Amino acid sequence: MTRAPAPALAIVLLLAACAEEAGPAVTTSPGPTTTATTGASTTAPGIEVLETFDGDTMLVRLDGREEEVRLLGINAPESDECFGNEAREALAGGLVAGPLRLDTQEERDQFGRLLAYAYAGDSLLNLSLVAAGFALALQDDHPMSVEFLRADERAFSGGRGLWAADACGTPSSDPVTLVQVEYNPAGPDEDDLNGEWALLGNLADQDADLTGWMLRDESSQNRYAFPAGTLLAPGQQLTVHTGCGQDSATDLYWCSAGPVWNNGGDTALLLDPAGNVAGRLRYSG
Repeated sequence: MTRAPAPALAIVLLLAACAEEAGPAVTTSPGPTTTATTGASTTAPGIEVLETFDGDTMLVRLDGREEEVRLLGINAPESDECFGNEAREALAGGLVAGPLRLDTQEERDQFGRLLAYAYAGDSLLNLSLVAAGFALALQDDHPMSVEFLRADERAFSGGRGLWAADACGTPSSDPVTLVQVEYNPAGPDEDDLNGEWALLGNLADQDADLTGWMLRDESSQNRYAFPAGTLLAPGQQLTVHTGCGQDSATDLYWCSAGPVWNNGGDTALLLDPAGNVAGRLRYSG
């Protein structure tokens, strides 16, 4: 069950409540969008936000051209996913806090989107969204990665936003958890996809039904849906291998075309049928 989107004002106030962790408070005082930083010290006037697609991506008019901007170092739920509407409204609400400024070195992602730190007034929206639980921090190599990851851990520990046990509806009663991720088998990862795996465990004293459950990485580009009827006995562990093979009671096979888990660091997320985060395991390469 997907929760209805929260009003923008309430979300802005929530962002403000996290100001002690995420930088200066986001306020509701509107202001014109006047300045962008495009490069080390280059400024360009007149940023106009045309659309917010989700909690980490927006379309702006910059220097007379339209640019799709991806907030650097974070990943928010997609618009059609649980908590996607809330994340999109959080970004839209934060944008009214003051003049918009984009800090970027003109770097782009694989989709051609401009990567940027986005400031509304004095508030760094990337960090505020993570601190309030509207997005997770990626283990990317960028100047503020340490601050982002610390804010992410606080949000997760506090059960904020998408990290709440019931963020997407009634949580599953099956206490399945992530135990370990083998992200770097010996030799080139492409040569031993089944040497890369994620290990799950059933902590309950009854069978756990994984029908409708999903395993994914922090980028959300890699997703594995558990086959219908997958049961995990009490105390049993289950290994999900990245490569192909014959499924059994103890081993499942993703059959991915390439490696799933990033050697430089990643976050494994186990989602229950409602989309709640039932398990999370973060590692650094």
